[in-house]
Amino acid sequence: MHTNIRLYSFLLYFHLFVFTRSEKNESVFVPSREWQTIKKGEPIPEGLHVRHNFQTGITEAKLIDDEETKEQDFNENTNQSHSKSLILHPDKMLRESENHEFVKKSIRTKESEALKVPITELKARFKKIKESVTELPSELSDESAQTKVMHKLKAYEALKEELKAARVNITTDAEVLNTLFKKFQLYKDLMQSSSLLSEDIEILLDVLNGFEYLIHQIDIARLFADMEGISNIILPCLNSTYNEIKTEALRLLGAAVQSNPKVQAKALQKDLIQKLLHILSTNNKILVKTRCLFALSALVRHFPAAQKALFDHGGIEIFGKILSSDQVQTQLKVMRLINDLIVERQDIEKISDIKQRYAKAKQYAITDLEQKLIMHRYCKYLSDLMIKSFKYELRDENEINNYELLEVISESMIMINPICKNEIYIDKHMLLKLINDMLHLYQNLIGIVESDEADIITNQIHLIKKLKIVLEMSLHEEL
Repeated sequence: MHTNIRLYSFLLYFHLFVFTRSEKNESVFVPSREWQTIKKGEPIPEGLHVRHNFQTGITEAKLIDDEETKEQDFNENTNQSHSKSLILHPDKMLRESENHEFVKKSIRTKESEALKVPITELKARFKKIKESVTELPSELSDESAQTKVMHKLKAYEALKEELKAARVNITTDAEVLNTLFKKFQLYKDLMQSSSLLSEDIEILLDVLNGFEYLIHQIDIARLFADMEGISNIILPCLNSTYNEIKTEALRLLGAAVQSNPKVQAKALQKDLIQKLLHILSTNNKILVKTRCLFALSALVRHFPAAQKALFDHGGIEIFGKILSSDQVQTQLKVMRLINDLIVERQDIEKISDIKQRYAKAKQYAITDLEQKLIMHRYCKYLSDLMIKSFKYELRDENEINNYELLEVISESMIMINPICKNEIYIDKHMLLKLINDMLHLYQNLIGIVESDEADIITNQIHLIKKLKIVLEMSLHEEL
């Protein structure tokens, strides 16, 4: 019974759009909200709920219920797939131009005639096929049961033939990547010569979004790197003069390297650390800088070799300058990154295996994070940011303007205190006075704000009190 249910689930939405028969039938199928049998060769209108029983050979259809439509809309926003799955081409991405001069003139490409329904609906339904394969019920988890199920499922080539008959274009992940590479190459020269028109930029952004959609899967990100995507896609975009293209390329890079050591190593070999630091220090666009910090953070986390490159090429100095600026979003990302790098080193002590712990500690020792933070005055920049931000908030006794910034500053001061005791000691009186003033302000605000904000303030009070204890203990040790 479960096997039949799983089989129905697998092809339920698939046949919704690709059901077709080679034989003709003059009768017309009239759908209703009840299941009705479809005669062999009988044409059916689009947008129906269709199921097929492999044991009886009977195919039925009905109108889609409202609940099914809602579920379809929800699944359109889910970005999960598998490296060996089938993927529908994104609608705008796979419309090929046959002539480079045609591209230069930026004539809008035609909508694909192969698709009889919106591509977003096809993608949502096709995801259901992939999810139904990977989410087998527990009773089908053993090898023999899975074999029986797979024997009843149509092979890839058979599915592809049916899709060809329905004029829907389906390829493997590698084929999609290859198509996107080719599409990008059509515009690469124009981008490098700063000759893109607005229509060209939109097409390139779609291509980059297509890559980013796919490479959230670890295996596809590795395939992208093996196909020289870093050199042929990401670097040309980062070198371009178009900030909108640059921001999307930075997001693509961050997605590719995140928690993916093999791609991190490839990016390090391509000198991406130096490139990102250059963008961070020269570009004035906030979105570019925040995306750059996202990509940089994803590249160096849990990767000591990349962290060493970051520190050796002036990353801490650049971070310090950001803390002294007025760009709150970039300041938050810098502090969180440094906090994460400190936590990585603290977590080494939790490794139970002595040899593994020693090897890990040796890897991180070469980065020399602590000395770099002191040498390049990061401690002082953070202390000054705390003084500046706390003073700003203390000007108004009736509200707090940026709880998030105050929270991250307090967390950073607590995190960095063991490294920066001497540097922080210089401003000890000012810091403790501001901490006491902030505690007084928070306590006064609790009685006059809404309950949701009161909860935030309560958490802030606990954090500030913890910071006060840490600083007082640190200062006592110095004395």
